[in-house]
Amino acid sequence: MDRKPFLWTASRFRRGVVMPRFDFDTAFEALAGYPPFPWQRRLFGLLASGCLPSAVDIPTGLGKTDVMALWLLALAGGTLLPRRLVYVVDRRAVVDQATAFAVRIRDTLCCRDDLDPVRRALGLDGRPLPISTLRGRYRDNREWLEDPAAPAIVVGTVDMVGSRLLFSGYGVSRRMWPYEAGLMGCDTLVVLDEAHLARPFHRLLQTIEKKRSVFSGPAASPGLPPLFRMLPLSATLCGEEESFRLNDEDRENGIVRKRLNAVKALSIENLESGGKQDDALAGAFAERAWRLAQEETAVGDRPPRIVIYCDRRSVAEKVETSLKKRIKEEEPEAKAILFVGGRRVHEREEAAGDLKTHGLIADSAAAPSAPVFLVATSAGEVGVDLDADHMVCDLVAWERMVQRLGRVNRRGAGAAQVLVIDQGPPEEKASSKDGIARHKAVRKLLEALPRAETGDRDASPAALSRLREEVSAGEIEMASTPMPLYPALSRPLVDAWAMTSLAEHTGRPEVTPWLRGWVDDEPQMTIAWRHCLPLRFESDGSHDPIEIPKSEIEAFFENAPLQTEELLETETWRVVDWLRKRARKLLRALHKRAEAAPSTDGATGFDLLQPIRQDIPVAFLLDHGGKQEAKLDLNSVHDLPVKELNRRLAGRRMVVDARLGGVENGLLADGRDEPVPTIEDNWGKVRGENPSAIRVRPVRGDESTEPEALWNKTFEMPYLVSPEGEPQIRLIVEKRYDAEDNEEIRSMAPKAQPLNEHQAWVADEAMRIAEEIGLSEGDQTMLAAVARHHDDGKAAPRWQRAFNADRNGGPYAKTTGPFNRHVLNGYRHEFGSMLDAQRRGLDGIERGTPRFELALHLIAAHHGNARPAIEIGGCDSLPPSAAAGEAREIAMRFARLQRQWGPWGLAWWEALLRAADQQASRRLKEEAARKPMGKREQATSESVAQRDLFTASAEGTH
Repeated sequence: MDRKPFLWTASRFRRGVVMPRFDFDTAFEALAGYPPFPWQRRLFGLLASGCLPSAVDIPTGLGKTDVMALWLLALAGGTLLPRRLVYVVDRRAVVDQATAFAVRIRDTLCCRDDLDPVRRALGLDGRPLPISTLRGRYRDNREWLEDPAAPAIVVGTVDMVGSRLLFSGYGVSRRMWPYEAGLMGCDTLVVLDEAHLARPFHRLLQTIEKKRSVFSGPAASPGLPPLFRMLPLSATLCGEEESFRLNDEDRENGIVRKRLNAVKALSIENLESGGKQDDALAGAFAERAWRLAQEETAVGDRPPRIVIYCDRRSVAEKVETSLKKRIKEEEPEAKAILFVGGRRVHEREEAAGDLKTHGLIADSAAAPSAPVFLVATSAGEVGVDLDADHMVCDLVAWERMVQRLGRVNRRGAGAAQVLVIDQGPPEEKASSKDGIARHKAVRKLLEALPRAETGDRDASPAALSRLREEVSAGEIEMASTPMPLYPALSRPLVDAWAMTSLAEHTGRPEVTPWLRGWVDDEPQMTIAWRHCLPLRFESDGSHDPIEIPKSEIEAFFENAPLQTEELLETETWRVVDWLRKRARKLLRALHKRAEAAPSTDGATGFDLLQPIRQDIPVAFLLDHGGKQEAKLDLNSVHDLPVKELNRRLAGRRMVVDARLGGVENGLLADGRDEPVPTIEDNWGKVRGENPSAIRVRPVRGDESTEPEALWNKTFEMPYLVSPEGEPQIRLIVEKRYDAEDNEEIRSMAPKAQPLNEHQAWVADEAMRIAEEIGLSEGDQTMLAAVARHHDDGKAAPRWQRAFNADRNGGPYAKTTGPFNRHVLNGYRHEFGSMLDAQRRGLDGIERGTPRFELALHLIAAHHGNARPAIEIGGCDSLPPSAAAGEAREIAMRFARLQRQWGPWGLAWWEALLRAADQQASRRLKEEAARKPMGKREQATSESVAQRDLFTASAEGTH
């Protein structure tokens, strides 16, 4: 192969400036931390020519994650690749090497002078590469939504990415669904890691990519909307004839050869268990792992790191208990770590920190001073860059065995012992026939591995690759988990999902089967704990509960949505069993003592809240969109049959009173009585990372709720109400200013801004985005005209009064509030803006043309409405009948344009305007922070500075 350096001069222009040249090898080594392997140079050559292979099929440990750097450098070289890279990791693990590598790329780009040509080519002068993670520690900061013309990296799971792609973003407000779908479905390259573990999602992405004509519509041109592309990565992918694989040049590379031939001596032990199988298997795991720790050492004199993989969580917990007992008795300095699913994200992040501290993460500088045992389930098989010295595991499906083997001796620096304990085929009645056949097929493949000199089997990556070439695809398929059935994706379905402004639609099913197929797994659900729940009581001494309208409860959770770090996802039956045990224990305690009337005299903080009672809700059931489906109190939990509880809870999100207890180290533990720590405790300050995105707190009726630095009040509701209806205690919901996605709240700013100035700023941003994306002159003119008039409806007297605008110098687009929802009376300023544009016309756009139609829709839809419905209440310029007629025309226009541009294409156009609007709002906050202002405005300004400080501290921005 030609080994001359790749020197690239960009063909893409940004504001008329040609991109500079750079050396690929030098730039890649700076970003990745090592010189490129031959396969990475070849793949870069393909990407630089605009080509994508059908799949990248490279063994674990050889830098597949570094595809991010290859994409970024190809993009900087001027290749017309998508601007956004979305890296998807299956399983629901929180920490993964993809996030760590993305952060390293960003930090390196910021501080290395020799990467200045790359930085300038990407248009990143003076700002870091946007990175968002749709889960966990680097939770979605919306950086990827800020500028559609800028490169960005997004890391997420199948569920988080797939739901956003299908207009149903989990944990995202309904108004944000089209915004995120538009940028996820256009100008995006989805890299699906370990694609063989997410085959239904793989097929979904293939369908969207290959059937562009079906999903884009006749209005799509070769350049608009920008393409959606996908690239699967895998260490065991089969059936892709054009997969990108290693060649002889790769195998001659010293580092690649060392890792391909890493010593992994595999032996199989049959376990003849009597009595309880879980106890026998757990005992065998603990005993064999302990023996390995005593007999084997890792590289040099360092104590060994041993990973124990268990297919069942119940076995893993028993193994951990047994090891901890033995450690206490024999070697107190040793460490046993449990890494399983079914744990709250907050605590899983902390557990992942233990992995790094004890040297279990690949390339970690930490070295254990005593043996370390990691007991893991499937949660530790994918998405976590584990590197252990030895392994003990049970026998599972072939693709999982390959994943496990990739987590031991990854760099080839030692000689790993791998012990597979075969307990025999599964005994589940429904799947016994298929399970027995699969078990035999896996055992046959393991026994087909070549013998090493020691007599053990050679389980190195090279041996696994040769085995795949020697056996038939049918044999591997027989040994692998069967692909679940999945529904087909059709244009009518996507059109229905795209109608996001409809609260209900019978033709819009849950998207999960399209992401994961119809699986035989146990029904799952999600649970979170909160101290403050939407409840209301009389203050007459009885403290009787007051019924709250369902709409108010839903508004509470819309303003205080569940955050990723507070979620625990596990099997429904497990939650039902836990919930019933906790309810029984609390009911017994309540019956033993006469309940004293609670008093709030002299109380502070959460003491203001009512104690748990058997007749008030302790849990709220929500769907993924935040719609309330049911409430449960202790009596109903105790009295409802188990089958009925399972039916109600399956697939739902449940918010539980934190005082219910029952959590230990983030795992359900029915014996624990202590209240559960929650997001309302502001975990961020405790961890020294980003503060929680929201907080909910009770305040007395006369207590001031003036804005605090960092926090913005978004919602309040009465909690304790006097007989006269006066709130004596209120629940206040606050969000960090940078986390706000409610457009009405975003209309309140640190300083007031005239309407004409705001719209001029948005027009400037829209023109910049349009130029950098490369829109035609006509489209640039249209987008700028829309931006100049998108908020004209805010000039209405009703809107000005509702937002307490100053009567002098107006009308205003931004005010300092306070906001009075009752004065607004349902008025949507987008509706008024569209009516004005329709009546007066738009500069430079001829009426009756397709661009004028698109412009009217963008104005009506720029806050997530008009897809197809929009509210018409409070519109003083038209009688109700005429307003209803205009709303019908808005709905028909949406249908026509979606047919022309496709669901993702139309949402992409909307996203351009929304991004320009938010950039202008951000500019106002930044300018306000630099100018002297009043006490209230100063507090808000300080929040912006604190937000940036927290962000820099948590993410390493320089």
